[in-house]
Amino acid sequence: MQRIYNIIPGVPVYDNSFMDNIFTLIDSVKFNNWIEVNEDIYNCNFLKKNKEFYVLYLDPTGIVKRLFLTQCTEIIIFMKERINYAHCEGVDIAICTTQFDNAVICNHDGQVFLLFEDNM
Repeated sequence: MQRIYNIIPGVPVYDNSFMDNIFTLIDSVKFNNWIEVNEDIYNCNFLKKNKEFYVLYLDPTGIVKRLFLTQCTEIIIFMKERINYAHCEGVDIAICTTQFDNAVICNHDGQVFLLFEDNM
C-alpha cells in the first residue's frame, strides 16, 4: 500500500521551522476569512504568481506531517489528479508560498480554500 504522502511531488523538507511558519500563518486566520474556491483555484493569482510552493501533507489523524518544496506545475498536476470537488474526493494538504504570506488548504472532501486573493 502506497502512503499518500509518498506521492506528493517535490523535494522533502526536513527543517521544522518551515512547517512552523506554515502553521503560524494558517492559525493566524479565522475560518470565515478563508475563501472557498474549489475548481476556481486554477484561475487564481495564487498559482499564477508563484513558481514554487511548500506543500504540507496533513494526516487526518494529526500524526503524520510531511513537507515538500514543489514546483507550481507539479502541484497543479497533482491537484487535478487527486482533488475532485464534485465527487467529494481530495487530500489533506496545505500549499503555502515560499514567502509564507498566502496559503491554500485542501481537504479530503475535495474542498479548496484560499487565504486571500488579489484580483481573483
